Amino acid sequence: MTPGPGCTSIVAAGVEWDAIKVPRYAGLFALGKLTRPGAVAVDPASAPPVLYFLVPPQSTAGWDVPKTTALSLAAHVVLPALHREAPPGPYWLIAPGRGRRRTTTADLRRELLCVIQPRAVVPSGPTEPRPHEGGRLERAQ
Repeated sequence: MTPGPGCTSIVAAGVEWDAIKVPRYAGLFALGKLTRPGAVAVDPASAPPVLYFLVPPQSTAGWDVPKTTALSLAAHVVLPALHREAPPGPYWLIAPGRGRRRTTTADLRRELLCVIQPRAVVPSGPTEPRPHEGGRLERAQ
């Protein structure tokens, strides 16, 4: 961890966690649908503003959600100090010390696909896949 500007630190991804960089609109939607979210940081200065979801380390191989970026080994993220929960500058929507530290990667992917690709087809096992409806992924009957 390296001190960054203001109350921030520059932290290597892929060690204690990976991060998923998400446009704010999609991240807020996903956050509202997740039953057990982990730590989520906001970078309001990005254009557009983004959220960083912390997920388990090395869990993002093959990440395929459009308009999002998986950050793992060889990537660094500017994170706010643990006490920063409001702007100006980066801040935590959910700080790592409050509850779970990481969001489950598969759960985050599912919810992001609902907003970014609302007509996505979800494999459902032995039956044919079908588009999800109503903002939630559904399995074919």
